[in-house]
Amino acid sequence: MVHKNYKWNISKEKGTNLVFNIIQTILIEKQNNSIDLDELLFLINNRSKSMNLMNNNKKKNLTNYIKNVFGGIIHFIDSYDEFMILKRNNNTIIQLNNLE
Repeated sequence: MVHKNYKWNISKEKGTNLVFNIIQTILIEKQNNSIDLDELLFLINNRSKSMNLMNNNKKKNLTNYIKNVFGGIIHFIDSYDEFMILKRNNNTIIQLNNLE
């Protein structure tokens, strides 16, 4: 659920670019340009540890920002053609779409 009150210390546009660039960088570094969803979330949190994200003057992590602003990582990834969501053996795989 996306919250209507936007009380984050970064703009939605800057946050969108930040999340997109982090996901794209992680997928480019991975073999086959694909990664399990849980591992992707772990790496997003790891790489954004030093960022100072605040909501209502309380420190939050990047996955919390994604959940509150975009409605979750799946909704965010689904809104871009650069990424694909695949289901394999009860696992969700995120893959970079290499088709031009």
